[in-house]
Amino acid sequence: MMRTDLNTLNANFPNKAIRFGVAAIVVLFLLTDAFVEVGPGQRGVLLTWGAVNPGVFDPGLHIKMPIAQKVIKINVQVQKSQDQESAASLDLQDVQTTVATNWHILPADAEWVYQNIGNEESLVQKIINPAISNAVKAVSAQSNAEDLIVHRDVVRNKIDDAITGELKKYRIVVDSVNIVDFHFGHEFAQAIEQKQVAQQHAQQAEYELQRAKVVAQQKIVEAQAQSESQKLLQATITADIIRQQAVAKWNGVLPQVIGSNGVMPMIGNLNPAAKGE
Repeated sequence: MMRTDLNTLNANFPNKAIRFGVAAIVVLFLLTDAFVEVGPGQRGVLLTWGAVNPGVFDPGLHIKMPIAQKVIKINVQVQKSQDQESAASLDLQDVQTTVATNWHILPADAEWVYQNIGNEESLVQKIINPAISNAVKAVSAQSNAEDLIVHRDVVRNKIDDAITGELKKYRIVVDSVNIVDFHFGHEFAQAIEQKQVAQQHAQQAEYELQRAKVVAQQKIVEAQAQSESQKLLQATITADIIRQQAVAKWNGVLPQVIGSNGVMPMIGNLNPAAKGE
C-alpha cells in the first residue's frame, strides 16, 4: 500500500512542478507588467482597454493594471522638422525655400494630442508639415523674389507667426523658425547676377566721375592760388627790387659788345641819377 502511494506521488510530482512553474511565471509577468517607467522628456498616456484616460504620467515609475492597461510614451522635447517647400513669389518667380522649424508638444496636453492626432509621426505628417508648407507659400506670395532675399529676416518673422498661429490650436509650441536657404530658377539667378554686374559698373562710373570732379576742382583751386600769387607779386614789386635781384644774380662779368675798336665790355650806368648830371 505504501509503495503504491509513493509511486503515485512520484508520478504526480512533475505535473505539480510544471504547474507551479507556470503559475510563478504568470505571477511574475503580472507583477512586472504592473509597472511602467516614463523617462525624462516624456509623458505617459494611459490607455484602459484602448480608451484614453484623462491626464498624463510624468517622468518616473508608475503602476497600472496588467493586461487591461498600457502606457503610450509621448516625446515632449524640442523636435526639428526641416523640408524644402516650393512656392511662387509675387512676381511669379519659382522659389524653393528650405525652412527648419523647432517645436514641442505641451507636456500637460500630451493626452489630448495622442487622442486627437496620434503619435509624433502622425503629428508631423498631419499637422506640422502642412502648416509649414502653407505658411511658406502664403508669405512667399506677398513679396517679389528679390525682396525675399533682401528682407530675409522680415520674411522669416512672417513665416514664424503663421506657423505659430496654426499650431497653437493643436497644443504645439513653436520654439524657432529659420530659413536655411532660398533657391530660385535659373533665369532669375542670371537676372540677379546681371543686375549685380550692372550695379558694380554704375558704382565704378560714379567713382570715376567723382574722382574727375575732385581733380578738376583741385586744378581750379591751384589756378586761383597761382593767380592770386601773381597779383600779389605784381602789387608789391618795384624798380628797386628788380635792381636788387639783378645785382644779386650778377656773376661779376660785364657783357661785351663789338665796336670799331674790337670787343669791349659794355658798361651801363646802374645809377639812374647820373642821367641828369
